[in-house]
Amino acid sequence: MEVRDQNGLTEAEFIRQYDPNRYEKPAVTVDMLIFTVNPEKDDSLELLMIERGGHPFLGKWAIPGGFVEMEESLEEAAARELKEETDLSDIYMEQLYTFGDVGRDPRMRVISVAYMALVPKAKLHPVAGDDAAKVKWFTVKLGADDRLTLLSEDVCLSEEDIAFDHEKVIKTALQRLKNKVEYTDIAFELAGEEFTLTHLQSIYESVLGRQLHKPNFRRWIVDRVEKTGGMDTKSSGRPSCLYRKKSGEWEHRF
Repeated sequence: MEVRDQNGLTEAEFIRQYDPNRYEKPAVTVDMLIFTVNPEKDDSLELLMIERGGHPFLGKWAIPGGFVEMEESLEEAAARELKEETDLSDIYMEQLYTFGDVGRDPRMRVISVAYMALVPKAKLHPVAGDDAAKVKWFTVKLGADDRLTLLSEDVCLSEEDIAFDHEKVIKTALQRLKNKVEYTDIAFELAGEEFTLTHLQSIYESVLGRQLHKPNFRRWIVDRVEKTGGMDTKSSGRPSCLYRKKSGEWEHRF
C-alpha cells in the first residue's frame, strides 16, 4: 500500500517535484588543525598554518581547509585536506566542533566543521595548497588569560593576523586537547611508536601548559607503557630506554 501525503503525493512523486532552490543553502567547509611536537624546540606544541595567497584575507594566516565536495562525507573531506597539506593518510583525526556564526566568511554563508589531527613530527612534510602563499609551523600556546600565542622562527602572529574566525577555532582545539590528554591516551599520537619517558613527559607538559613532577609522572605512566628493548642513542648524554604504549583501555585521570 502506497503512503500518500495530504496533497495525495507518494514519496517518489514528492521528490520528483521538489524544488531544491526553494531555500538558500550555506556552503560547508572542513578546517584542519594539524598538531605536532618539535623535539628540536623542547617538544613544543606546534600548529600548521598557511599564509593566504588570495582574497579574502590576502596575506593573513589561516588553518588549512577547503569546501566539502558534493560526493564526499565530512570525514572524507577532512582526510583529503590532510592528504593535500601533509601528503599523509591513516593519521589520528577527530571531529572538533562546528562553527557557523553569520558573517564568519565574507564570500557567502559558510558553516565549517573543524577536525584535529595529531602527527609525530618525523612523519611530516607539509606543502602549500592552491590558495596558500606560505606554509609554516607555529609554536602555539594558550595562556591562563585566554591569550593565544603563535610564534615561528620569523613570524609572530597577533589576533589581527589570523583569518576568518580561526583564532576561536584554534582556542577551542587547544582546550579540547588539554582536556583529553588528562583522561585518554591521545598524547601518544604525538609521540610516535617508540619514545623515551622524557620525551613523553615533555609532550604532556607542552599540551597542558605546565611543568610536571618527574617522579609523579613516571609512577602514573609506568602501567601504561612497556620497554621495547631498544635504546635512544640520538640524544646527547647517556642512552635512554625506548618505550611503547601498552594496549588496553585508558581508565584513570592524570
